[in-house]
Amino acid sequence: MSPRDGQMIARIEVKTECLLGEGPTWDLERQRLLWLDVDLHELHELTVDGTHTSSQLDRRVSAIVPDTDGRFVGVAGRDIIRFDDLGCGSTVVATLPPDGDGLANDARCDPSGRLWVGTVDRSGAKAGGLYCVDADGKYKKVRDGVALSNGMDWSPDGSRCYYVDSLTHCIQTLHLGPDGLPVHTEILVGIEQLPDGLTVDAEGGIWVALWDGGAVHRYTPDGHLDQVVSVPGGFVTSCAFGGSDQTRLFITTARGGLTEERLLEEPNAGGLFAIDAGVAGRGYTPFGRSTPGGA
Repeated sequence: MSPRDGQMIARIEVKTECLLGEGPTWDLERQRLLWLDVDLHELHELTVDGTHTSSQLDRRVSAIVPDTDGRFVGVAGRDIIRFDDLGCGSTVVATLPPDGDGLANDARCDPSGRLWVGTVDRSGAKAGGLYCVDADGKYKKVRDGVALSNGMDWSPDGSRCYYVDSLTHCIQTLHLGPDGLPVHTEILVGIEQLPDGLTVDAEGGIWVALWDGGAVHRYTPDGHLDQVVSVPGGFVTSCAFGGSDQTRLFITTARGGLTEERLLEEPNAGGLFAIDAGVAGRGYTPFGRSTPGGA
């Protein structure tokens, strides 16, 4: 079944049994998918030839992005850290303010190679924020009033950032000025389930993981739901395009907190799932490197 023909079913790609699989991103330079088991402090890697490996990190990391040197930058607590090849945090790039829970969550680089990362406040006070971090460690708060910052990605022309604060149950459109920072925000679409990570394809479609919805939804830039991907993997956390032609949509899931009954129903919970999306991704900018043309 091709995209926009109805419901698709994602198939298990790697049976990892992650407690909290998260943060998938495609490293174009090394032709590999990277993702995390946040709770077990593991970094997973799937190369373009299908080889899967995992390694232990020296701390809890909630998000990763490729770096310009072929390694990666991770979000650990409130710190943005460069990691070495052994999985050890070697250099702190920046430390975000201790608002809310004192934790940062999801992150992705904008077309200028700046890392956008959000913090979390589950108290109900919405004291978290969304920050834009430069390669030299300087940062700006680009959005406040955040409860549970999650997925973000950019439109193909770089004029909009699509952003999820999960506890608002919606995808927001951040309209960006010439400096790439928000000047106006509106709600793209409300979602009954809890939205989590997201990614944007080359046609401008927004693919969002539904934590408690067992699915990934694709929305058009005007907020119309035109594709549903069923994911029998427990909690559905995030998604990213990858593969040699960027048309493979990889989906991370989590099994932590599932009942024994649910685990029997979904034995692949916590695994990495995938579909052939029928549309290409946009690619992901490494930290510190601008995308040619600014988009």
